[in-house]
Amino acid sequence: MTLMEHRLAKQPLAPPAAMLAKLWPWLRHEAWPWLHKSNMDYTSLVCCGLAFVLYLNTLNAGFVYDDRRAVLANADVSGGSSWQRSFGNDFWGTPLTDSGSHGSWRPLTVLSFRLNYLLAGGFAPWGFHLGNNLLHCVATALVVRVARTLLASFWAVLATGALFAAHPIHTEAVASVVGRADVAACVCYLLTYLSYLRHMRWRESADPRQWLALATTLLFSIAALLCKETAVTALLVCAAFDVMRGLSGQVDKQRLRSLFFVLGALCCSVYYRLIVVPGPQSAFSSADNPIARTASTWTRLLTFLHLPVVNLKLLLLPQVLSFDWGMDALPRVTTLWDRRNAQSACLYTVLLGVAWRGCKALLHSGELADVAGSSGSSYPQYHIQKVGRKSRAKRKRLANNNNNNNSNSNKYQAFEAAYHQEALHCSDCNNNNGVYVYGDATQQQQHPHPHPHPQQHAAHAPHQLVSSAVSLALHKAFRGSRSSSSCSNSTTASNKSSGSSSSSASTSSNCSSSSNSSCCSNRSCPNSCSVYMLGGMSLAARNSCILLMSCAFLTLPFLPASNLFFYVGFVVAERLLYLPSVGFCLLVGYGVSKLLDRDSRTRRLLLLIGLGMLLVSFSVRTVRRNADWRDEESLFRSAITVNPPKALGNLGSVLSSQARYEEAKQVLQEAIRYRPNMADVHFNLGILHQNQQDYKSAVECFQRAIKFRPSLAVAYLNLGISFIALGKRQQAIEILQLGATLEGAAVRDRSAHDQARSSAYLQLGALYVEQGKLQRALATYREALSSLPALVQQREVLYQRIGDVFGRLQQWDEAERHHRAALELQPNQVAAHLSYGITLARNSSRAAEAEMWFKRALKLAPEQASVYHHYAEFLSLQSRHHESAVYHRRAAELAPTDYTLVVAAATSLRLLDRKVEAELWYRKAVALRPNDAHAHTNLGAILHLLGRTNHAAASYKAALRLQPGDAITLGNLAKLGVTNV
Repeated sequence: MTLMEHRLAKQPLAPPAAMLAKLWPWLRHEAWPWLHKSNMDYTSLVCCGLAFVLYLNTLNAGFVYDDRRAVLANADVSGGSSWQRSFGNDFWGTPLTDSGSHGSWRPLTVLSFRLNYLLAGGFAPWGFHLGNNLLHCVATALVVRVARTLLASFWAVLATGALFAAHPIHTEAVASVVGRADVAACVCYLLTYLSYLRHMRWRESADPRQWLALATTLLFSIAALLCKETAVTALLVCAAFDVMRGLSGQVDKQRLRSLFFVLGALCCSVYYRLIVVPGPQSAFSSADNPIARTASTWTRLLTFLHLPVVNLKLLLLPQVLSFDWGMDALPRVTTLWDRRNAQSACLYTVLLGVAWRGCKALLHSGELADVAGSSGSSYPQYHIQKVGRKSRAKRKRLANNNNNNNSNSNKYQAFEAAYHQEALHCSDCNNNNGVYVYGDATQQQQHPHPHPHPQQHAAHAPHQLVSSAVSLALHKAFRGSRSSSSCSNSTTASNKSSGSSSSSASTSSNCSSSSNSSCCSNRSCPNSCSVYMLGGMSLAARNSCILLMSCAFLTLPFLPASNLFFYVGFVVAERLLYLPSVGFCLLVGYGVSKLLDRDSRTRRLLLLIGLGMLLVSFSVRTVRRNADWRDEESLFRSAITVNPPKALGNLGSVLSSQARYEEAKQVLQEAIRYRPNMADVHFNLGILHQNQQDYKSAVECFQRAIKFRPSLAVAYLNLGISFIALGKRQQAIEILQLGATLEGAAVRDRSAHDQARSSAYLQLGALYVEQGKLQRALATYREALSSLPALVQQREVLYQRIGDVFGRLQQWDEAERHHRAALELQPNQVAAHLSYGITLARNSSRAAEAEMWFKRALKLAPEQASVYHHYAEFLSLQSRHHESAVYHRRAAELAPTDYTLVVAAATSLRLLDRKVEAELWYRKAVALRPNDAHAHTNLGAILHLLGRTNHAAASYKAALRLQPGDAITLGNLAKLGVTNV
């Protein structure tokens, strides 16, 4: 009983003090042994459960931002190409050798998307988000496992795992579907580290399975690299830990062999990724990483040196978060006198100081180990290495001898357990204050300094020599071969009342540990010898190793994307902090263990309350940040304060797609005021004007978009469409020709660029057909076929158009050949069936065959309005008006907002003298286009036929206001006797 417990038992306590007294055993971790029944115990389950619950509100989110291009528009995900193509394409589905390739090679992540697509039967967002959530839970469990290899305190491990589960900086990686690359890379990264630890344990015990663990390590490192490029440093972290163990005096003659394999594999991976696999073929835009495009080298250097400080602030205080930190979100450091340089200097000074002091402490610990070895204490360790390399046959023979002489050895087992209890000191489980101290507890109490004086060491040398000799004799007599990972885990000492040596011997067991690790006789020990990797080190060496490994996890995964060695396409990206946050959480857990290493109830309780409040605040922030990623509107609104031009530009596009035109116009104009040269924003504003039929304003916006980005093919396409709507056919032809022939050498989204070019060819050919220039239309379509060979769907449409032109030229054989080619490319494509039917309908002798193709199209798409419309047009040409009216009406019912279909239904009913029904459809047409003069004229005509002259005159006058001087409308008014208009 400690002095504090004695006082608590003697004195009467006030209610708050009594509550603290009840909590004291829990704070000291004396009531928590049940939490550590296995490696995947309740601590991991609690942390994983927290991670899963916090991200439950992402399951109802959709595809946002980069998800559209990387998932929805990626043929490698939807199965449009073979799965092997994923290894030849980048993350966005573009071939790595293409001039527009992004260069991000993550085939395993893409294949995981494809698996999601197959399991869900399509693009079900909840399935993709559930996959991310489960991967985050796995990563959290692995972080707990990694923490156990370094931290000896239960509270430190719990704090590390819970903080990783709840940290808001992970929201982008988990809530965004494309963030799976970072989460999956983190999982493989941690598995690489843990596999190498297993290799080290088996290597130190000369276990043949060490090669299996080493091979697993290399495989996991390759998998991490195939998930995301930033995981290339996984093997470097493994090598760093192995070197630290060597510096601390942990002797292992096979360490250099393992380091050779690991570092060799690392060099091969780097060479393959940087040299063999094609890199980025297109330069990133200045808006994504404007600092890299700054002319001043001094400004670039100072700003990029400050970026790690910015990322560290996001880890410390993740209050202000954004989906994009490009453009001018982060001001540049332009002068040496900027106070931000002091922050950068402090960060690098601390990192260098930790590295220097840590390496110095490890070296000093190794020197003390050498001194101890000269006095005899290292002899058992050398014997471990020597005995471990006995032949397999010899080990098997010794094991058989031990089994045969089991009755003779039983009498020594109790003595062996007592030896491990008293001589080896189960110091791994010295749990006095809730912090597990590994080492000789008695010696640490007598000598508070981690390294004893050399004279004292010399004084104890004979005792150490005798202990080593006894240890060697016991191992050779009773174990056959003693490995560094075997230790006696006996419960004899914890059950002194039994007094039976046989019972203590029966409860002893072997557990895997690192070299020189002590045995665990305390059953409440949370870190079994098979997990903790710092046993046998001095206190200073353990602290240094923990700090160095935490800094390694924090800094090494961040280096490839830091812009310090080569420029990348972003300044700051929150998802990239997912893996480095492992080191940050380890540092926090280490700090918790140090602060809890006190005998003050109040301090410990206050610290745990503060830790709980921190986790609660982080959890609330995570849940709220997840709501921002629910849809694109909320995501872009959340970033207006950080990156106004980018957020407002994207928000305006979203509002425009929702037909909230006035609100979208204001947002887009505000974005242009922030940054006038954004071509995408000018284009989106043009689309908005185009949807409002304000073609003159649309033309101006598209022209500005082309001015700021001459390679924007979709702007040429929509500018040509606007010119056609304004009746400027010649200008439309010139613009469409320019857009169709644009090269995409510097375009990042090559697929969208080629689709825009194909649409420009199609629009240009349709314009020539409308003008009766059929031969020029054929030449245009054939040029498109030769210049865009990779677009299968576009080729099918081009074959249809060529077949239509040949049908107009009455070259039936050529027309049928091209329509057949289109059907071969897309046998279930409805448009191909319709186009073939329309061509056959022009040949009066093949009307029955044409009707068959129309009916096949109806079977393929029974809910598609255009199919009913084209079939109705065919029936009308065949003078089957009653049937035609039925299909026209059905088409209008399926697409009640399509003005053309509504007018066609009304006209068909009028031809059948069903005037009342026709009036209803004409009124719907007027409601759809209230500013269309022809809609009012048609309504006036049907009202005139119904004898409702006053209403008819009102409709005619409305048409004249929209189109003054129209001869047909004036004539109809004259028939009504109205002349004063």
